[in-house]
Amino acid sequence: MYLFINALIVALLMPAGGSQLAAEAPTCRAEIRGLNLLTVVELPTGVAVEGPWKITHEADEATSTFRIRATLDHVIETDVLTGDRSVIPFPQPVNLQFEGNSQEDVVRRAARVWCVTFMRAQENQTLDQLAEPVPTRIAALPRMRDAA
Repeated sequence: MYLFINALIVALLMPAGGSQLAAEAPTCRAEIRGLNLLTVVELPTGVAVEGPWKITHEADEATSTFRIRATLDHVIETDVLTGDRSVIPFPQPVNLQFEGNSQEDVVRRAARVWCVTFMRAQENQTLDQLAEPVPTRIAALPRMRDAA
């Protein structure tokens, strides 16, 4: 699942200059709104990437572990400075289960998973850029003849 999310984020969301972003830490948060789990990564560059998960199952709290199953079928990229929003649909939904000791713990862990996934995508993009062959032009200048 993480590989799928990484590939989508790398391909669709990463702005140019990913190596610069890798050095700066994003702000990550999550919250539950009704039957939705919203995970957000905010970059210092003014870009926010939201994951609006639909909660498909919420386990009862009688057990020692609180579980939420959630589905993500798109992400939303927002430029905080201009307010421009882009909705990027996935070819197929991602289903994950988040677990914790309480609902607050689950929300905190979901934010961490979203943040780590995003950071790994940045690292992968940086490595991919290093692995891409860069065309290099080599030119030979003609020898200068002795002026005798």
